[in-house]
Order: sequence, then C-alpha cells, then structure tokens
Amino acid sequence: MANLGICNKCGKSVPIKHYQKEGKEYLEKLCPDCGAAPSLISNDTRQYNRKREFMADRHYPGCHMDCLSCTHRDPNIIFIETTNRCNMNCPICITNVPSMGFQFEPRMEFFDRIFSHYAKFERPPSVQLFGGEPTMREDLLDIIKLAKSYGLSVRLVTNGLKLADKKYAEKIMASGAAILIAFDGLKREMYQKLRNFPESLDIKLKALDNLAHHRRRKVVLMTVVDKNINGDDMPKFLAYCLKNRHIRGIFLMPLTQVWSDQRLQYKPERTTQEDVENIVKNAVGGKAEFVPLGSWEFHNIAKVLKQTLMPFTGVHPNCESFTYLIPQGNKYVSISDYLKFGLFSLVADLREMDKKIEPYTLKDPISKWHKFRVHFVLARLLFKHIDLAAVIGKRGFSAFIGWMSFFGKLLIGRNFLGVLSKETTLTDIRGALQILLLPFEDDDILESARLEKCASCFAYIDLKSDTVKSIPFCIWEKYKQPIMKDIAKEYNKEGYTQGLPDKKIACL
Repeated sequence: MANLGICNKCGKSVPIKHYQKEGKEYLEKLCPDCGAAPSLISNDTRQYNRKREFMADRHYPGCHMDCLSCTHRDPNIIFIETTNRCNMNCPICITNVPSMGFQFEPRMEFFDRIFSHYAKFERPPSVQLFGGEPTMREDLLDIIKLAKSYGLSVRLVTNGLKLADKKYAEKIMASGAAILIAFDGLKREMYQKLRNFPESLDIKLKALDNLAHHRRRKVVLMTVVDKNINGDDMPKFLAYCLKNRHIRGIFLMPLTQVWSDQRLQYKPERTTQEDVENIVKNAVGGKAEFVPLGSWEFHNIAKVLKQTLMPFTGVHPNCESFTYLIPQGNKYVSISDYLKFGLFSLVADLREMDKKIEPYTLKDPISKWHKFRVHFVLARLLFKHIDLAAVIGKRGFSAFIGWMSFFGKLLIGRNFLGVLSKETTLTDIRGALQILLLPFEDDDILESARLEKCASCFAYIDLKSDTVKSIPFCIWEKYKQPIMKDIAKEYNKEGYTQGLPDKKIACL
C-alpha cells in the first residue's frame, strides 16, 4: 500500500513522497487535481532519518486512511473523550464547546461499554481520560472507579486547575489514576498567547505543590513547545522539575497549528520534533540522544523480569521518541553521559538479546535456571555499556579506589541506594526524569505509514454497528465531530443538549 497524505488544498487522500533540501525533511503531496505541494516535517533531516535507519528492519506499509471501516491493530492506549466542557477553553484547542459548537457529556453507560470491551483483551490497553477537561465532570471519580473495577490502568489528562484545591487533589490522587497535567513551562507569555489565560500558570503551580505531598505517586507534565515562545525556557523548566522530584516525566508536544483563524490569529514557523529534541539537548549540554520509542521492543526480557513495556512499542520510528535525564547534583545530565557507546547502541544490543531469548507467551512458565541465565546475560550487557568511570566520577587509579570503597561499604551492610548516592555521581537514581516526545500529526504532515501501526487510539461507540471501535490518535480530528455529535444525541446525560438538535436525550 502506498504512503498517503492529505492534500493541502482539496483535503483528499493523495500519494506522498519524502525529499530533503538544505538539511530539512519535506513531504511532497502529489495531488492529481491540485498539483504537487511541499510540507516541512523536520528542520534536521539527519536526526530525522537516523531514527528511520535505526528501525530499517521494520516494515511500515501505508493504509487507505478509511478509519471508519478499518480493522486497526489493537491499541496499547485508548483515549476516551469524557466531556468537551472546559474551564480554560484555550484558543488552540479543538475539543471544547466553543470550537465544536455542542456539548458532549456522555452518561456512565457509554464508559461501561468501552471499559468492558477492552477489559477482555489479552493485553488490555491503558485508559487515558481526555477532554475538554475531565475534572469538569462531577462523576469523574466514579468513571475512574469503574475503569479500575475492570482491571484497567487509568491516566487522567487534566489542565490541573481544579487540583489547586487541596481536598480535590487528594481525592484524585487517592483514586489510583496516574496524573498527566498540561503545563507549558514557566514562561507566562506562553499562557497568554496560546491559552489566553496567563493567570493559569499560578494556579497550575499551586496544583503541583498540592501533588508534591504524594511523592509516591508519579506525576507527568504534558508540555506544548513553541520554539518561538517557550523554546528558551527549557533550562529553567528542567531546574523546576529537579526541585520537584514528584515530577517523574515530561511529555513534550511540538505545537501543532490546528486552530482556526477565528479562534486565534497566530501562524508561527512550524516547531518540529527534532527542534524540540535539540532544545532539550542544548539544555543539558548537547549530549542527549532521542531514540525512537517504537524500537523499545523487549517482550521476552520484560516477561522474564516481570516488567511492563512502554505502550508505544512497535510504532513508526518518526512517531514517539524518548530519552532519560539523570540528576547529578544541581542539574540534570543525559543518560548518555553514563554510557560508553550511547543510548542507540544500548537499545540495539537489548533488541538483539531479546531475539535470542526463547519466545514466551503471557502464560508460559519460566524456569529458575532460565531466569538466572537471562539476568546474567543482561548484567554482562550492562557492564559492557555502562561507563564505570563516569558513574564513580573518577578516572584511572582513583576510579579503582572509588569502586573499592563503594563495594566495601556494601559488604559491611550499608544501604545500596545510600552508598550509591554518597559514593557515585548518581546522587538520586530514583529521580531520573523520563522525556517523551509526542509529535501530533496534523493534516499538513499526516502519513498513512505512521498511522498503520499506531498504538494510541481514541475509543468510541460506533452507533451504526453498535460496537466499540478505535481510530488512531493523529487522524481522530478528521472524524471526531460527527462521531461525537451522534454519541451526544444518544448517550448525553440529561441536561446536556446545548448545540444539539431538539430531541429527547436519554438520561441516567
């Protein structure tokens, strides 16, 4: 199947091809009616294509982009629209009442249908409650409780404003849902320009302070990056995260221009995925490597170690990418600072190791001998890659003395993490910060090759077939308006009829 995109003028699905010019990567739309048209997809073609070459052994065929009739791969993450009401209504947002023209507020039956469907999967996907703003729903805690009753893991994507109320924040944290807060850094100009609510920064900071009292719970920030506004904010942003160790990850999203001119008259130069990666690199001294998250496929190793893989495994190399930052004193450094050959090399060796391990299904038993052998091979691989001198912070004979002191303290019964913190440069290994790049494909840069194996989908009820279906995240915008409006007519709670044709709305 040919790789398809969307024509810049007529909006039809058309063949596309890649080309490079002056160090940049472009898509060329080959529309038979409108002619050829270019779209910039990366300002760093070398970095963009390094990821493709790293996963050159994988095949990513295109698709017809007919998502309403498609039998897409089973998703690893399902996003569920909980409401399109919001207490911010940002002008750049495309899922709120002002931008959609009607209210969407489905009753509990809607969620029950979706949760029960995916709970039957051999590997149930994680649930991300989306909006609008999910905390606008008075029954949000009931929705979380319902999802967890089916054994599903739950993530709440919120703007964080209501979490500034300490009692409400405690209730949300007690629900067991992971918290993902939209937080666009510390630059107030960002909140003024893109959110039309500069005061929201102060409210979000208060919410994060409330969550700091629950340090055992992981908090992730979802950050839109516009290189023209907050790109230079990254050093201060990382310093803030270093002081607030309950923040365990940042999901960085290059600004995608999907808003209408009526909502916001702002047309900045495109911020590409590689732009954001380079912003992070520069903030930590230029050494950070971003590896395609699709390459993080160690299913057999994960089975033996009883670990859960990140949900984006297997996706296209130019979709999600990741790295880790390690606390070192009063700053973060790249994980690559502690690796002899870099993060790409480590991931490549882990992939090769995984292939050599006997394949397992979820139900296969694993012998103690095999577990020991896998742990031994893994330890040997890590010893090959870890720069021991960088860990101990010394070179030559001084490094030898340092390691002798390290193991000596372990032999006399000192706590491992305590010794690691005092005797090495790994002062707080538990405080490692995961950095994920989540590049959203708008119509301008959409590729069917990236959609075909997409692991992140919006789940919904198809009213025509009365079945639960899913559509890849990046093309949901193309279909969501009529789907959500039809669902609102059928499933909205009583009273939420604004913008809908006159008809009796089913209620709880």
